[in-house]
Amino acid sequence: MEQIIYSLQEYKLLVAAVGFIIIIIETFIPALPLVAIVGANAFVLGIGLGFSVSWIGSVIGSIVLFLICRKFSDSKFIKRINNEKIDKFNKWVKRQGFSMMFIVYLCPFIPDFLITITAGISKMKLSNFVPGMVLGKFIMFLVISYIGNDIKTFITDPLKVTSLIILVLVFWVLGNKVNRRINSIK
Repeated sequence: MEQIIYSLQEYKLLVAAVGFIIIIIETFIPALPLVAIVGANAFVLGIGLGFSVSWIGSVIGSIVLFLICRKFSDSKFIKRINNEKIDKFNKWVKRQGFSMMFIVYLCPFIPDFLITITAGISKMKLSNFVPGMVLGKFIMFLVISYIGNDIKTFITDPLKVTSLIILVLVFWVLGNKVNRRINSIK
């Protein structure tokens, strides 16, 4: 195992590129294990580079998927599968702002693939979608990278767990303020 890790360290740029591409593909194919990919990137590339590769790749993938779904939201296929319940849900998603996007993308076990598609189909404002998604993924990926980089220390140190909870709350409050300011400009 140590020999494999040592070999991967020699090809950091290639490993980073592969990790970046895999995380973008995961945005479109949710069957790939997001937590494992992010944790592996942090383990192999280190917490800084592994986190950055995972986060930036996932954000780019989510924005592209959102824009594609938004573009095709008026297609005949979407209109054909649309019914009253789906239409009601789409309107609810469209009304939601930063808070829902932040919370959904903060949780690694909620299928953000479906939320991204629903937000795109419901024509949610990009200004409501992006800040919540970016900050939610930022914290989620930071936590996964931090844990993936040194899981043993994380489990044995309650101060680290507490600091991560405080960080999540701070980002949520700041994100809400930013979103309110963005919405008040329009």
